[in-house]
Amino acid sequence: MLYVVVDWYIDHAEVTALDRLPQDARSAWASLNTGEIPDPKALAALAPLFPQLEEATEASPVEGVLGFGFALIILTSAIGVVLAHRIVAPLTHLTAAAEKIRQGDFRVTVEPGATREVEALAITINSMASELLSLETRLKFNTRAVAHELRTPLTVLQGNLQGMSDGVIPASEERLRALLGQAQGMSRLVDQLNTLSLAGTTNFVTATTTTDLALHVLETVTLFQASAGNGVDLRTDLQPAPARIDPDRFRQALLALLENARRYAGHCGPIDVHTGLDEAGQSFISVQDKGPGLPDFVQHSSFDMFWRSERLNGRGLSGSGLGLTVVKAIAEGHNARLEVGNNPGGGAFAKITFLVS
Repeated sequence: MLYVVVDWYIDHAEVTALDRLPQDARSAWASLNTGEIPDPKALAALAPLFPQLEEATEASPVEGVLGFGFALIILTSAIGVVLAHRIVAPLTHLTAAAEKIRQGDFRVTVEPGATREVEALAITINSMASELLSLETRLKFNTRAVAHELRTPLTVLQGNLQGMSDGVIPASEERLRALLGQAQGMSRLVDQLNTLSLAGTTNFVTATTTTDLALHVLETVTLFQASAGNGVDLRTDLQPAPARIDPDRFRQALLALLENARRYAGHCGPIDVHTGLDEAGQSFISVQDKGPGLPDFVQHSSFDMFWRSERLNGRGLSGSGLGLTVVKAIAEGHNARLEVGNNPGGGAFAKITFLVS
């Protein structure tokens, strides 16, 4: 830019200097520039003015560089200050927001900056703060829920053991078995929480092997039927369904689905277990019952931690509320999808579909 402006200024200075010359001197200068011999009178008029003209022509580059150079320095400095302010001001807000997040205040929002990069950074910080706030809220809820779930059985255990130690309550076999059931319930809760804590980690689903789901389902259903006795009627329709699974985690998920169906619908009719391929060629396993089903407004809530539908449980039984949460985590660890809903003919279903990778 400086070169263009100075070049223009040199030409302008030369034209201005020539405009100040008499007509004869200008014509003589024009003849000399074109290589012609000027008129003697015109040349005589130019001769005394030539040093002045030459001095003005030689001084114009220096004047142009100094004058316009200084002006451009002022201009670029002003532009730099404006741009620096537009960049630094949002960064100051970003720094303040990051400091609040470091101190544990996740309810911060940052206005997008002037540049695209700063705007992207602000959006990222806002998203991170929102996710941290959601995580903190869920962590607090889960902590309160765990405390609530453990408080009742611990109180029962403590009260009964204290009564037995004081001799107020007789240590009968029936009472000891009831207390053992309370301890086993807490143990299951701890195991489920441990399972959820591993969800998403590299060691959550391990030792995956390609196998037929039908074989593992038949084995697990047989063991579950033997432990449940005549209190539940299990029917199976097991078609070949190849999938890559972690046998231990898969068994854990299936047992949780069977236990849910037995708990809420075991008295309403048979429980059907199916394996096979769907229309898209994806392997699946489904557990269906003949119970009251799920109301529409709770079908999504059933995946939430510690959610229970006590109203659907006519026998007053209660679980930990972690069953479907654990099953969903295991399904996602297998790159599978868990669906729950109601059958057209009544009852509820839970279906795990193994996505084709």
